[in-house]
Amino acid sequence: MIDPLTAAALATKAYTGVRAFIEAGKSIEDTFHVVARWQGHVSDVVYATEKKKKVNPFKRVMFSGSVEAEAAELFAARKKVETQKKELISMLNLAYGKEGVLQYRECIKEVAEQRRRDVYEAQEAKEFIGKMGILIVMLGLGAFIFYLIIDLATK
Repeated sequence: MIDPLTAAALATKAYTGVRAFIEAGKSIEDTFHVVARWQGHVSDVVYATEKKKKVNPFKRVMFSGSVEAEAAELFAARKKVETQKKELISMLNLAYGKEGVLQYRECIKEVAEQRRRDVYEAQEAKEFIGKMGILIVMLGLGAFIFYLIIDLATK
């Protein structure tokens, strides 16, 4: 899973590119290629922050850091992305008008759907397979211990 801070850094880098394209007066098609990349990173930030909220209790207890620090990181990443999104909409409106903003919003829908299908489902499938592997090993170990107990009880 991508870390929210890494995703936020990638989104900031892509946002700088978007801003440069708009300020340079590049064509809307060129600009929206960069916007699509930025939106992909924004989607990663949102997904990573949502995923962080769903950590299993074992991992939360065993590998926990400061709750306040983790919450501050997630909050900062989300606020940074929200600010970038507001500024981007304002720049798009000034540079390309309402049509540009509508195209941007359509781009958001397309990238979010593509990410959900491709990247996130694959990541969740990997995690599920890993959890099932651990479960199978634990069940096998439990069956072996049960067998040893039964074997010792019959001798």
